[in-house]
Amino acid sequence: MKWTSWLVLGWLWSTTTVAEVVLGSDKDTADLDIGCLYPLTGPSALWGSDAVVAIKMALDKLKTDPSAPTIRVTVADTMGKQYRSREIALQFIENEQVDVLCGVVNSNIALETSKLAFESQTLFLGAGHSTPRLTEDALHPWYFHLNNDASQSSGAGARYLQDIKDEWRWKTLSYIGPDYEYGHQIWQKMVTALDTLDVDYQVKDEFYSLHGEKDYSRYIDALLADPPDIVVSGHWTRDLVSFIEQAQLAGLFSRTRFVNFDTGGGYFVLSRLGDALPEGLVLSARSHVNWPATEANREYVGEFYRRAGRYPTFIAQDAYAVITALATAWKQAQEKTVEGVRLSLSGLSFSLPEDPEGFQSVIDPRTHRILQVQAIGETVADGRYSPATRTLGKWKFYSPYELPNVIESVVETSVAGSSDQRSALKGG
Repeated sequence: MKWTSWLVLGWLWSTTTVAEVVLGSDKDTADLDIGCLYPLTGPSALWGSDAVVAIKMALDKLKTDPSAPTIRVTVADTMGKQYRSREIALQFIENEQVDVLCGVVNSNIALETSKLAFESQTLFLGAGHSTPRLTEDALHPWYFHLNNDASQSSGAGARYLQDIKDEWRWKTLSYIGPDYEYGHQIWQKMVTALDTLDVDYQVKDEFYSLHGEKDYSRYIDALLADPPDIVVSGHWTRDLVSFIEQAQLAGLFSRTRFVNFDTGGGYFVLSRLGDALPEGLVLSARSHVNWPATEANREYVGEFYRRAGRYPTFIAQDAYAVITALATAWKQAQEKTVEGVRLSLSGLSFSLPEDPEGFQSVIDPRTHRILQVQAIGETVADGRYSPATRTLGKWKFYSPYELPNVIESVVETSVAGSSDQRSALKGG
């Protein structure tokens, strides 16, 4: 098995010059040829850089398994732009004729990429975006989602709000998030989950900001003028960092509780805010540097740090999941073909560093959505993961089989190991 890793500048085609990173086996010897779409340059370059490191880690792990497939991965630079991403996806499908598409951080871009995958019947493993539509009304046989989506995080958030209702004695909610697909889906799924759980609540306000907005003072002033019991946030990355910095200076967190159940507890936010991140905010993310406290997660976080000189964002583990899932599906497939892999992915159980003891990630065969545990915690002082000075603690965690936005779609007998996993993970 020959493994390669290089950076190529100037991938030429009809309209665009693209930087790409090529990893793994040679094209002519690879069992699976994968084309991944991530930003490698521009303001979102960290996501692509983290994905590349994690993909390398997963490929290196496969070298020790003689039954694993040989895999070639090409990561092309989308720069986070929609038209550029479309052109790259078409290049992968039509010119490179890859077996699998993967990645995509932006939900709108993921929806368009999934349409191209459907039209060409190309397997697409989504890793990085949060829209639940791709496993609902836009679902098709060639799409699988390999990270928790907005439906799952909002479902876990609703369970959390239900669990702490007596302790916090809360009644009113206000929402603020970005004015695009992701921001609206977060809130819609939260409201649906609260209603399904029959939680008593009132909505005071909904605010939607522009992507990349710099000044949040008008929203913060409105929240301070009539503060709700809880502010539910749907912002992420730089938008969330800016909002928290400005809200802290304005004194918002002394007037109301603040929660962000999807990405707010990711290492990006923790590291950017440092001491400016107040203790006591309730946050979550798709993976965490300090949870679960398992050997597998410690090894993953430690190895990533040794390679990159920084701690991983959740995008890294999303990309890691792609390689792990494909390799596991290949080994279990009755036919060692792309179609065999596609069929094997449905209902597949496999272990990831983010899985707590007694649980394996599993792909729901009805929705093609990965089912994982969602952990929610409060910000606490912690100097182990510099430049972050906060991590999450005081954890509550929720099995996917307990979430109102998930359980309706899961057939008990169709998900491998589901009965055992329900027994292992009752409550938080």
